[in-house]
Amino acid sequence: MGNIIDIIGRKFLLFDGAMGTMLQQRGLKPGDNPEIFNIEKPDIILDIHKSYIDAGADIITTNTFGANELKLKDSRYSVEEIIKRGIDIGRKAAKDKFIALDIGPTGQILKPIGTLEFEKAYEVFKRQIIVGNSMGVDLILIETMSDLYEMKAAILAAKENS
Repeated sequence: MGNIIDIIGRKFLLFDGAMGTMLQQRGLKPGDNPEIFNIEKPDIILDIHKSYIDAGADIITTNTFGANELKLKDSRYSVEEIIKRGIDIGRKAAKDKFIALDIGPTGQILKPIGTLEFEKAYEVFKRQIIVGNSMGVDLILIETMSDLYEMKAAILAAKENS
C-alpha cells in the first residue's frame, strides 16, 4: 500500500461512495443514527465497504460521519467505541486499501447565529481525531460542512492533533 502522500503524487485514488444511502437501502430508518450500525449491524457496514472495493475504491471511508459527542449524546455507545469499531470494520474490508476517518458536522450551529462555541466544536472534533489517529487511519476526511467557521474548527483540530 505505502504512504498515501507518496502515492497521491503518482496516481489518482478513488474514494468509496455514500454510506447513508446504502444504509437506507439496508434498513436504516429516518431518525436512526447510522454510526450505531458499526456496533449493532457490523456485517452490513462490512458488506457496503466490500461493494465499494469491488467497484474499484482505493480509499474506504469509515462509517463515522456523525460519530461525535453532540450527535451521540443519547446513545448507549461512546464516541470512542463507535469510531474504533468503524475503523476495525473498514480495515477488515480494506486489507490493502487506505482508511479515511470520516468527520461530518457537529449537527449544531456555531455562534453568533447558533449556540455552539468555536472552542467546543474544536474539542468535539479533537476527540474524534485523537481516536482515529490512535487507530492508525491513513487520512482524515472532513466533509459536508456548510459553516466555514465549523470547518475551521475541524481543520485546526486535525492539524493540531495528528
